[in-house]
Amino acid sequence: MQLRVESANGEERSRRGARFEMPDGSVYVITKAARDTRGERTEMEFTLPPRNVSPPPHVHPRQFDEFEVLEGTLELMQDGRWRSYGEGEAVSVPPGTLHTFRNRSDAPVRAKGVHRPAVRFEEYLEHIHRLMSARGITSGKDPRVAIYLSMLTLEYDDTVLSSRLRERVLLRALAAVGRLLRMDTRVDRASAVA
Repeated sequence: MQLRVESANGEERSRRGARFEMPDGSVYVITKAARDTRGERTEMEFTLPPRNVSPPPHVHPRQFDEFEVLEGTLELMQDGRWRSYGEGEAVSVPPGTLHTFRNRSDAPVRAKGVHRPAVRFEEYLEHIHRLMSARGITSGKDPRVAIYLSMLTLEYDDTVLSSRLRERVLLRALAAVGRLLRMDTRVDRASAVA
């Protein structure tokens, strides 16, 4: 069950226990919500399926992105260099550092993630989850995934940015294709299924 609460302005916000399933089979569960830390941080546990779809290389403008591997091997790219982290290992990615992560193994990877400060990271994850669910997208290989993620990245520029020119160009091009196709990132709150 998705646990929810309304903020002071009436918008729904995630609570501890909120679960966001992505089309590639990745699952993010909020273990400490921004509302519980006065926005200081968001904590989550996430599971990446074997050979998951990696997020495009990105930066967080002012957030630290911290990972601790609980099970399996997480591959993390920072500033163009890939490194593998095993169970019990942790790494912190400073604000403005280009990074992404993946699971290239044949077994799931389970990790803890912390975003400090929280900014709108929970909202970003929830928006991806609700949008993909509402549009019936069930596979990371669906071409609409890249288009919608590009559009959302532009909407959440205080949370996630593309920093390399080639990603910015591709992101803007895919978002433009989405607009030409009349693809819309708006979804109603009734689409927020657990």
